[in-house]
Amino acid sequence: MRFRLFFIFLILLFTLNNTYSQVDTTLVPVDSTTVKEDKIPLTDSILLKKHNPVIASCLSLIPGAGQIYNKKWWKVPIIYAGLGVAGYFVYDFAHQCNLFKNEFIYRYKGEIAKLNPDFAIYDDENLLALRNDYRRNMEISIAAVIIIYMLNIIDATVDAHLFYFDISDDLSLSIQPVINNDLLRNSFNTGFALKLKF
Repeated sequence: MRFRLFFIFLILLFTLNNTYSQVDTTLVPVDSTTVKEDKIPLTDSILLKKHNPVIASCLSLIPGAGQIYNKKWWKVPIIYAGLGVAGYFVYDFAHQCNLFKNEFIYRYKGEIAKLNPDFAIYDDENLLALRNDYRRNMEISIAAVIIIYMLNIIDATVDAHLFYFDISDDLSLSIQPVINNDLLRNSFNTGFALKLKF
């Protein structure tokens, strides 16, 4: 069954790749100093394939694969650490919840041989309260796993959209005086304009 699901996932992945992958039609000129004239003519150009956010989203269904596609390798250990810690808490809280629930059931049925001596200090109401506390903590941990998993997908998608975003050192803010001609009132308006260059 798992093999079938994995096979269907791969088929969908390759189908989405072929359906949504776009080729940038901008032409990149070939540098004449690095190309030998007998292999590639100087008039040819190379088409560049764009980084596809859909592929990053589909790959991130496997945690960390979208980040690897976006070349953000350092995020993968963070994702798996978050999922691992939250998954451990789900397991631990579920185990504790089952212990208190079983202890209450054994007391209710009168099965004295199965009672845990460590829980002898608790009465029945305390057992139910502790079970409810651990169950609530388990549900919060499950929500944390889901949130971390969804953040993994969102992060991969946003990173893929911003893959070609220009981060340059030319970031400046300037204040300049401005004079505008108001044609409706036949007058000039003066003021200051803030210009942010990035």
